[in-house]
Amino acid sequence: MVLTGQGNFILGEEENKILAAVAYARFNRYGDPHELDQQAERICDYCQENGIELRVVLSEEAERSMSCQILEGIVQNSGGKLDMVVVAEMCNLSRDVGWLLLKQAEFETQYGVTIVSAKGSQLSLDKHGGMTMA
Repeated sequence: MVLTGQGNFILGEEENKILAAVAYARFNRYGDPHELDQQAERICDYCQENGIELRVVLSEEAERSMSCQILEGIVQNSGGKLDMVVVAEMCNLSRDVGWLLLKQAEFETQYGVTIVSAKGSQLSLDKHGGMTMA
């Protein structure tokens, strides 16, 4: 999947395919209660700018991600009708970069779904083989 300069995703040869997504937003119960709305707004803006059809936003107030199993269930039961999961930032799913890399690979291989960040943060390996979230 590639993001073109026009803001449209290209999946292989299917340039005009409308991509479908679910979104996930989370904030710490001791944090700013408006953070959830801000995340949802960033996600909606990102989807609108990139021509992505946002089907549902799953949100929660928690210190730890409690909804990842629910999110995975939604993806799993979509019958291949979803293309991506959009989060405001990757750390909203988990701060454990290793777990995120594994989950990202699992979603792509098992469900054909990509996890993307509206902020543009990416998971990667640094030059020393360590995992980073930038």
